[in-house]
Amino acid sequence: MQAVIEEGARYVVVPGQLAMGCLPIILTLYASPNATDYDAGTGCLRRFNGLAHYHNAALFAEVSLLRSRYPSAAIVFADYYQPVIKFLRNPDKFGFSGSSKLRACCGGGGPYNYNATAACGLTGASACPDPAASINWDGIHLTEAAYGRIAAGWLRGPYAHPPILAAVRP
Repeated sequence: MQAVIEEGARYVVVPGQLAMGCLPIILTLYASPNATDYDAGTGCLRRFNGLAHYHNAALFAEVSLLRSRYPSAAIVFADYYQPVIKFLRNPDKFGFSGSSKLRACCGGGGPYNYNATAACGLTGASACPDPAASINWDGIHLTEAAYGRIAAGWLRGPYAHPPILAAVRP
């Protein structure tokens, strides 16, 4: 980031880490028989979300330092973690289906509809009837609907610090 700013960048958006303990690929590959390994409110794996949260806190601190070092640059921290957690805790509020909140829309079966041997686009995989009601597309990526809600929150808040539109206004 520092090199880009020193080359003259005036606007920099720094994306944080997704709540990776909520991704169907992680939930499938690192499934645990221990219920305490999962967050009761979201169903996500705690240790992976703990790592993402730690990374985001360190990244946010670095962004804050860069803001003070380069006051003429608008540096935005774009949060992926909090919106996904909010979507999972209250899926209906955001237009998502609560019954499939941790399942991939497109996949090849299993509890999270993620199967590496029948991944989306391969034989044995199928897509859900309404992708806009799903948070996750293929076990790794979010759906267009989820990304759209996150992008709106980055532009106007509350998922970016400061919101992108506020940062680019003179």
